[in-house]
Amino acid sequence: MPLFVLGTPIGNLSDVSPRVLEVLGAADCIAAEDTRVTRKLLSAMNVTAPHIERYRGHEHEGRAEPLADRVEAGENVVIVSDAGTPAVSDPGAELVRLCHQRGLPVHAVPGPSALACALSVSGLPPLPCHFLGFPPRKSGPLRRWIRLHGSLPGTLVAYESPRRTVAFLDLLAQELPDRQVCLCRELTKRHEEVLCLPVKDLLEELQGREEIRGEVTLVIGPGAAPASETRETGPELRSIAAALGERWGVPKREAYQRLLELESTLDIGT
Repeated sequence: MPLFVLGTPIGNLSDVSPRVLEVLGAADCIAAEDTRVTRKLLSAMNVTAPHIERYRGHEHEGRAEPLADRVEAGENVVIVSDAGTPAVSDPGAELVRLCHQRGLPVHAVPGPSALACALSVSGLPPLPCHFLGFPPRKSGPLRRWIRLHGSLPGTLVAYESPRRTVAFLDLLAQELPDRQVCLCRELTKRHEEVLCLPVKDLLEELQGREEIRGEVTLVIGPGAAPASETRETGPELRSIAAALGERWGVPKREAYQRLLELESTLDIGT
């Protein structure tokens, strides 16, 4: 039997398809980001809960092997996240990769995805599109993250905490002031909001609110690369890139880009 990668509703239970119910009902084992959330979902859908295992964040390390063993033994194994499609921004990629390595089939059971939903309602160019997941939390790494990805061609999509959305947009307005941004909040839920404005206008709109609630997806339109992209990085970084390029067998420019990407993920700075 294949591993089933199954998308669950991101807010509205009416988005559940007949095939989702069929696959969940026939499962021998469900690998869930949070077993409590999944049990509530199964109960709401009147699906009898089979064996459910926790498969969440850093805790999933070491759990992929036993689940792949179940797939190899012919069991119906389904992986789900709390909401949306697994392995996009939630756990799942390691298990999927392991099944491919073993030559085991992996089947998709399509469901909602905040990424696809936000992109579809933004009105911004869908191609090319770069999904960036969650940005760094601290301002220093976040600024470098914006500078790095702001030079990519096309539309950018990121997930953000409602508590950090204003701070994110503040830095975005400083680094990419010409960008159009679509804020998608609480997609498919009762208080769904899709607000598309120039980044400075969007920031001003949100700063006037007492609080932002709900899941937030930000779609950032294409535009000019940040002026600070040409910032001085010092001869040290370039010499390191040259040495690594020779060691890795890749062009110096590619090694340099990888170093910048690594720097953008480090939790350093203010």
